[in-house]
Amino acid sequence: MALFGSLDSMPLEELLLVLKSKEGALEIWNVKGLPATTLYLKPGRIRSIDQRGKPLPPEAAKAVLLTLLKAREGSFEFLPNLRPRHRVRLNWPTEKALLSLVTLHDELDSYRDQLPDPQTRFRLQGSPPEDARYRGFLEKAALYLERGATAQELAQALALPLDLVRLYLLKLEHLGALRREAKKGAAPLLFGKGGAA
Repeated sequence: MALFGSLDSMPLEELLLVLKSKEGALEIWNVKGLPATTLYLKPGRIRSIDQRGKPLPPEAAKAVLLTLLKAREGSFEFLPNLRPRHRVRLNWPTEKALLSLVTLHDELDSYRDQLPDPQTRFRLQGSPPEDARYRGFLEKAALYLERGATAQELAQALALPLDLVRLYLLKLEHLGALRREAKKGAAPLLFGKGGAA
């Protein structure tokens, strides 16, 4: 069954539910800020997510899906029975992936006012958290966070959306795995806003 259309008439979450028992390639293009993306599906699973002919690692794939989930502009076409030419597999259960992404989207919205400034520098401290949701990000970001890094720097280095990185940094700070560094040149406030007594 070939299927094509636009994300404004059929958003990604609906599209994936319609295709959950199908095998093939869901090609999506004309999404602002994303190159053309191909989701390889098999019944009940997202097999792989590719951009520019290459498979994305799990954290980048999650970020792309999150962006596609929010997108209401863009075009798609489903090509049945196509499989990726590489052996890299995510093999994510479709419904579980959708649920976790909707949860992450809601979490981003609820913490938006608390997200750290993109230029705030964070450094590793303590031991890695037990929470598996942040382990993959922390493993990839650890090299940068050992010497201190901002959300902006991490987003560029890891090719992840800035707000997602800011959320991860906030959560990891709350879990005690990161600490904020004082801004360079900022003197400690000794007397409050009114100056010396």
